[in-house]
Amino acid sequence: MEFETRPLTPTIGAEIRGLDLSKPLSDETVEEVRQVWLSHVIAVFPQQEVDDDQHIAFSRRFGELELINMSALQMDGRPEIYEATNLDRHGNIMVDDDPVLAINRGNQKWHSDSSFKRVPATASILRAYIVPEQGGETEFANMAAAYDALDDATKERCDGLIAVHDFYWSRRDINEKTFSQAERDAIPPVRHPLIRVHPETGRKAIYAGSHAREIEGMDLEESRELIDSLIEHGTSPQFTYRHKWKVGDMVLWDNRAALHRGMAFDDTKVKRRLHRTTIAGTAPTL
Repeated sequence: MEFETRPLTPTIGAEIRGLDLSKPLSDETVEEVRQVWLSHVIAVFPQQEVDDDQHIAFSRRFGELELINMSALQMDGRPEIYEATNLDRHGNIMVDDDPVLAINRGNQKWHSDSSFKRVPATASILRAYIVPEQGGETEFANMAAAYDALDDATKERCDGLIAVHDFYWSRRDINEKTFSQAERDAIPPVRHPLIRVHPETGRKAIYAGSHAREIEGMDLEESRELIDSLIEHGTSPQFTYRHKWKVGDMVLWDNRAALHRGMAFDDTKVKRRLHRTTIAGTAPTL
C-alpha cells in the first residue's frame, strides 16, 4: 500500500499520510513504515479513526506489548493501554491533589518510556481522544542526533558510563502512599549505558531522562551535573519537534533514540485524554 511521507524538521520526525490504521496493513507496508520511523525517530499519522482494539492491533505489528504496571494507570479491561489524562473513571476532571493526576504531571519531564525497567521499551504509540485548545502538546527530542553533535571530549567522557534509572526518583515529589509496596518491589532501580547503541540502526544515542538518577562511580552532585547537561543539550531546539494534537492523531516514537514530554495545560479546568500503548523491548541494554 502506497503512502506519502513528509519530514517534520531537519533532525526529527516524519508525517505519514495515506494509511488507514483501522484496517490491517500488509507486512510489506508495516516494514516500510518501520523504516520511516527508524530513520526519523518519530512518525505522525494525522487524524486516524481508530478505536482502542485497533490501536492495540496496530501496535502489535511492531512487537509484543508491555502491560501497565500500576492498576491506577491502566484502562479498564485493557492493561495494554496507559491513559494519559486528567479525567477520572466518570470523565470528570480530577481534583488537584489526586495522586494519579500527580503521577501524570510527572510526564511533563523529559523521559524515555520504561527506561526504569531492566528491559526497557522499544517504542510507544499515543493517540489523542480529547485535547485542549491551548497547551497539552507533546515534545520529542532526537537523542541520537544530539549525541552526534557532542564534542569529542564529552563523547569520550560519556562512553562506557553506566546510569542508574529509578521510576521513584522521577516521581520523588509524589506522596509515597500513592504506590503499593508490591508496585515498588516490581520496578527496582536498574542499570543502563549512558550512551546506548541502537540495536537496529547501530547509532549511538544519549540515554538519560527524568528516570536517570545517578551515574555509577560518581557522587550524586557530579552525576546530576552530567545528566542534566546532557538532557539540556539533547532537548535544545535543533533536535526537537513539538506536536500540536488534533483528535485522532497517532504518534509512534522510538524510546531507544528519543526523549519526550507532555507540555503543561490548565489541567484543573480543561480536559485532556490520550491513550498509549508501549512496545516491549527484546533484551537488556547490558
